[in-house]
Amino acid sequence: MVKSALTLLSPVARRLPSYSRLAWALVRDGRLPLRHRALVLGGVAYLLSPIDLIPGIIPLLGQMDDLAVTLLSLRAVLRRIPPDIAAGHLAATGLTREGIDEDLRTLNTTGRLLGKTALRYGWRAAGATARGVAKLGRLILQRHTG
Repeated sequence: MVKSALTLLSPVARRLPSYSRLAWALVRDGRLPLRHRALVLGGVAYLLSPIDLIPGIIPLLGQMDDLAVTLLSLRAVLRRIPPDIAAGHLAATGLTREGIDEDLRTLNTTGRLLGKTALRYGWRAAGATARGVAKLGRLILQRHTG
């Protein structure tokens, strides 16, 4: 399961340097209003912050939510700025709007897959624990009653 998730995420991971360059270029572009640059900085701050919705100690999911928020902030800014400025930044980094959307879909799909798998294993572990406790209870009762 984790292997298939990593396979799905590897194209997104390969684009991380390009996303970093895009964020840096947008933040430094004086043609953009401060609110747009702040939105990019907010996405990057969420990525770097130890406090977030899914803690970073949860493998893959913890990193995926950080990346998703960052990509959402980049996409939001690219939609709000003049098309020629957005196109210039995208071309300079080798990214496309469609590629960002696809990477967000990949993060969503992979997150759902990992979440379902985690729930399935969690239920199995809970069931096994319950069966073990029940068995232990029966053994204790047998010793005290028999």
